Amino acid sequence: MILLWGHPEERPFAQVLRALHARGADPLVLDQRRPMTVTSGTVRTAGASWNLAGVTAAYLRPYDAARLPAVTRSPARTALTRYARRAAPALCAWADHAPALVVNRPSASATNAAKACQGLLVEAAGFAVPPSLVTDDAQALAEFAGEHGAVVVKPGSGIRARVALADVHDPGRMARLATCPTFFQRHIPGEDVRVHVVGDRTFAVRLASDAVDYRVRDAALKQSTVELPGDLPERCVALARALGLVVAGIDLRMTPEGDWFCFEANPAPAFTFFAGADQVAEAVADLLHAHRPSS
Repeated sequence: MILLWGHPEERPFAQVLRALHARGADPLVLDQRRPMTVTSGTVRTAGASWNLAGVTAAYLRPYDAARLPAVTRSPARTALTRYARRAAPALCAWADHAPALVVNRPSASATNAAKACQGLLVEAAGFAVPPSLVTDDAQALAEFAGEHGAVVVKPGSGIRARVALADVHDPGRMARLATCPTFFQRHIPGEDVRVHVVGDRTFAVRLASDAVDYRVRDAALKQSTVELPGDLPERCVALARALGLVVAGIDLRMTPEGDWFCFEANPAPAFTFFAGADQVAEAVADLLHAHRPSS
C-alpha cells in the first residue's frame, strides 16, 4: 500500500497523486483537514481504518494542520485541532521507523529547520557553502561584512521568508538585531540552479533573475531545464543521501568564475514552481510505485 499524507489540494501533492493514479495505483490519502486518529499502528479516518504495517511506500507533505484554513475556519475547529495535534506526532514517529520507503523521514528533514547546522553537513558532503554567521551582535555583523563585503539576511529556520541584502549601516536595523539572533551569509553573485533529486535521478532548472531572491513575486524570472555539468548530478545525489533524503530540492549557484555553491537542501521541495515539474512528479510516482507490494 502506498500512503500520501498532507493537503490533497496542495500542488506537489496533487501532481504526485495524479501520476500515481495514471499508473493504476490507488494510494491511501490521509487528508490533514479531516479528523484522524493513530493508535497501535492503525490509522482511522473517514469511517475507515488501515494498518500502517501494510504501507510499503509513503509520501509526506504535512503542514501544521492546526493552522490550515479548512481547520481554523471550521465550526469544529477545536476538535479538528485536537485530532491533528495527536495524529501528527504519531504518524511522524511511525514514519521515522517504518520499514517502508518514506519520502522523507521526519528526522532526516529536521536539518532544514536549522540552516546553519545543515550548512555544516552540506560542506562536509563536499559542496562549497557561503561564509555564514548567526548573531544578535551588531559589531560582529559589521566585522563579518567588513571581511566578506555584501551580506544577505535569510531565514535560519525552515520557515519561508525573503532573502535580502543586509544594510549593516542602518542604525535602526542594527539596533533591532539585539532582539533576535539572525542568519547572515556572504552574498554570492551568479546564476541560480535548482536541482531536484529523486532517488538516483536529478532534474535541474536554470533560474535567470536580477533579483537577490528569484522567488519574490515581482521578480523577472526566466526558467529553463538544463543538464548539470561534470559530476554534479552524482554529487547532488550523494548530498541527498548523506542527509538521509530520498527526494530533495537543492539550491545551487554558479559564480561568474564557474565555482559552485550550495545554499540548502529542501526536504519537501515545492517542485511545481519550477520548469520540468511534470518530470519530477512522474519520477516521485515511479519511486513510490516501484515499492508497491508484488501481486
